Amino acid sequence: RRRRRRLRRQGGLDSDSDSVALRYRGSAGQSFGAFACRGMSLHLEGDANDYVGKGLSGGTVVVRPPAESEANGRFVARDAVIVGNTCLYGATSGELFAAGKSGDRFGVRLSGGHAVVEGAGEHLCEYMTGGV
Repeated sequence: RRRRRRLRRQGGLDSDSDSVALRYRGSAGQSFGAFACRGMSLHLEGDANDYVGKGLSGGTVVVRPPAESEANGRFVARDAVIVGNTCLYGATSGELFAAGKSGDRFGVRLSGGHAVVEGAGEHLCEYMTGGV
């Protein structure tokens, strides 16, 4: 209960849905959003390294470029890699939205969940048994 009250005070807990919404800006290291469970929402304005959404278990991960780079035309999402290799490795449920391309091995061992990405490298969806 204490954690829940503290999160609510700090603006991380949505009192209507009892979910945790986290917002980040910059470059994320490996495994951004790994094992995010239902009720968690992670939004990154920037880019991320390998294993984004690894073991995703019902959470939502959103990665998009910084607004200023889109506004001045320096970034064209469909032409740039925004998340690294092996995204959604072993994910069972949840969502990943990436405004750009991913590296190699996207969706490997994905058994559930939904993903939207603007392109992917080689060997995507290997051993995929579910998900969209």
